Amino acid sequence: MRRPLLAALAIALLLPTAPAGAAESDELIGLLRNDLTAIGVNMPVWMSQHITAVMPSTGLGAGSGLSDDSGAFTFGVMTRLGLLNNFKDVGYGLELVDLEGPLPNLMPWPQLGVVFGFGLGDGLELGADVQFIPNLDIAGDGINLKAGLFSIGATLRWRVTKADGALPALVLGLGASYYRGSFEVGVGYERPYSETLDGHTATGTYRLDSAPAVNWSLFQANPEVRLAWDIGGVLRPYVGIGVGFAGGSVSNEVNVKAHLTIDTIDGAPANQDPITYSENVVSFSTTPALYTLRPHIGLDLVLGVVAITLQADFAVMGKDKLNTDFSSAAGSFDTSDPNFLFNQNQRGSQSDGAVVVTAAVRAQF
Repeated sequence: MRRPLLAALAIALLLPTAPAGAAESDELIGLLRNDLTAIGVNMPVWMSQHITAVMPSTGLGAGSGLSDDSGAFTFGVMTRLGLLNNFKDVGYGLELVDLEGPLPNLMPWPQLGVVFGFGLGDGLELGADVQFIPNLDIAGDGINLKAGLFSIGATLRWRVTKADGALPALVLGLGASYYRGSFEVGVGYERPYSETLDGHTATGTYRLDSAPAVNWSLFQANPEVRLAWDIGGVLRPYVGIGVGFAGGSVSNEVNVKAHLTIDTIDGAPANQDPITYSENVVSFSTTPALYTLRPHIGLDLVLGVVAITLQADFAVMGKDKLNTDFSSAAGSFDTSDPNFLFNQNQRGSQSDGAVVVTAAVRAQF
């Protein structure tokens, strides 16, 4: 009896067996692929609904001091800071990659730029501005957010009536702008995980060496009406409202690369080599928010040839249904899964908001 039993054991030991954790490894790679694909869709979905808030608006400064004589010239520098809401939604619906925790709900969006103005006479001014974000990193909670952009805008303003005591000047404006840039979230992000897969609990770490980025190329037209007062030629408060009508595309197409370790399975060492995952995960494109409503208030402080401007915009963006222009690279993305941000926003029109503060110093000649 002993010999057949020993022979059977020997044969069993010699038969090839699957390495420990192989099934868990495949499932974890599947979760990582699905999450990076979802991020690749969530990013342009979120960006398409917010980025128009920080595009150039119509004119800077009250406008009540626009001259009836031609030849006036202004030049200045400006900074613009947008606070864009619901940024945590970029991490919506993910299973392995935890982004909702470290991402801020309000995304700060700083821009720098220069502004010009040329007086045409009869209260008319032709203006231009150029804005950019240098290639800087905006650090979140252990996560890198990298942005870069270039924009250029042109405006035509007309002071229809002059300010007279308590009566404000009426200023009409029309602007047009082009806005191009990119935004990347997650590069260098590393975090431990614990996942239960088919009854087995795997632990380890993942690191994103390159992550989905969003790119945009947008145009916007901006009509505006403003009421501006003139108090002693020094203080020029104003209120107004503008509307932006945008077109173009917000898209995602990027190669991603991640490293994944499986340190333990059910508490026992897995003894597996780190896994490198690299793929062109997703290509998705959608249109930006169709319109942006910009009520705003501001104040000019005029000190001789120098004017200091502070302005606050309260932007509301409206968007129709999202595009469904997915490439085959979207692979595992399920357009019917209600857990993804795409599906939460695909059911109908949406509105999102932002607060945008602008400060400028201009020389007026």
